[in-house]
Amino acid sequence: MLTQRYRVYPNCQHENFTDANFCLSCGTKLDVSTEIVKLPHAGDQKFVPTVDLTPDEQAVIDQLVITSGTIPNGFTRGGAIFADGDNHGENGYKGAWEDLTLNLWRLCIGQNYAGIANLKIEPTVRGQFISLLAYGDALLKA
Repeated sequence: MLTQRYRVYPNCQHENFTDANFCLSCGTKLDVSTEIVKLPHAGDQKFVPTVDLTPDEQAVIDQLVITSGTIPNGFTRGGAIFADGDNHGENGYKGAWEDLTLNLWRLCIGQNYAGIANLKIEPTVRGQFISLLAYGDALLKA
């Protein structure tokens, strides 16, 4: 599912399912006006891609700067980058995100990029097949 709906009480920010009439955290009455749409992001996916990394590769990945914003101070643009991820018809969005993450890591490590700025991700869904295309500006240390 690309989006999920929750009823969130503004004071405690607890995410209740849309059929909840009362907040499960603080007990406040909820209604349709408290519903929000939440988009999943990598932090919501609860996965660690399974890939064998050397300690040197892991150190590089830990230092990558990835942002949807403009090129940060201390970096220069290294050109346009493109990467894709595919779930191969299995594991839904998690599979596509995992594949995309691995491909972005490989791209950055292989080209000695310091990260990615202006990152955009475009999904394509065809039944059980989910593809993600990521593009942006490669970052080089200034």
